[in-house]
Amino acid sequence: MYNRMTSSSIHNIYNGYFDALFEAPSMRDTTERKHFAQSSTQGYVDRVITPSGIEIVDSDYRFADDRLVQVQSEAAMIELSFCLQGSGEVHVTDTSHELMPDSCSLQFMQDFQAEFHYRSAEPIRLLSIGVPVTLFDSWMADQGSSHVRSLSGLLDSRAFRMFRMPILPETTRLLVQLRDCPYHTSMRRLYLEGKALELLSVYFDVFLFEQKHIKRSLHLSRSDRENIRKARDIILDHMANPPSLIELSKLAGINEYKLKVGFKEEYGTTVFAYLRNKRLEKAWEIISTGDISVSQTATMVGYNNFSHFAEAFRKQYGINPSEVIKKR
Repeated sequence: MYNRMTSSSIHNIYNGYFDALFEAPSMRDTTERKHFAQSSTQGYVDRVITPSGIEIVDSDYRFADDRLVQVQSEAAMIELSFCLQGSGEVHVTDTSHELMPDSCSLQFMQDFQAEFHYRSAEPIRLLSIGVPVTLFDSWMADQGSSHVRSLSGLLDSRAFRMFRMPILPETTRLLVQLRDCPYHTSMRRLYLEGKALELLSVYFDVFLFEQKHIKRSLHLSRSDRENIRKARDIILDHMANPPSLIELSKLAGINEYKLKVGFKEEYGTTVFAYLRNKRLEKAWEIISTGDISVSQTATMVGYNNFSHFAEAFRKQYGINPSEVIKKR
């Protein structure tokens, strides 16, 4: 049965989704991260409502069994969503798509039905920014946009519309800052809203004003995409000692040219630039949450030269790795 919502608030849309996801109204507190460890579900959900009414949802969970979530709402909303890890299928009214790791989507919806199919034991890491319709339409009006870029104009009598592309490498720092906020007081909401607004401005510009930048230039079959994802998994599993590009193409079952070009189209950057970003993301996670030294962390993520690691880290995040340790 669909979990039906009648309130016009985007926050009630999220309430309905999490009520259905966890089969209980347990994820409605918007002031702190909620962890859960049950036989059927593990992970956390962190929901924050900012001063302007934007809702930011950071979630990381996995299920012991396949999970089907059904929701229905007469309300409308805009959502900028980042899939950081995981897979699954999503059906919204008469549209279907798969979750894609390291992808970003801008979604418009109203009076919709949605089904989410999550696979057992598959970690799902999502970061979503929900925007009230009135706020979005006011932004578009301030840009001098025509009716075409209002919610009603973009949907044009449809229930759902989605734009999607790989996560832009230049926004990686913003995503890390959004998920690792240094504040724990009322300043947290202001800080998170600032980062969310930066992300929204970047992706609105790309999706709604400069769509020519996200057109594909290479036709990739479903098999090609699966092999490219396999290549991605291989380099992440062997982060400290990755194979060469030629070796990687053989292991993934795809020719080297298609791997190079297709990987950039799927993930927005080259194979080894992607690996570098993931090494630094992993390094940030290790340094900020563990008791391991910076030099040990550098070795763990594949850097044999400590000064090269420190320089790359500083360039990516704007601070030295030692400064992250001080914030533990």
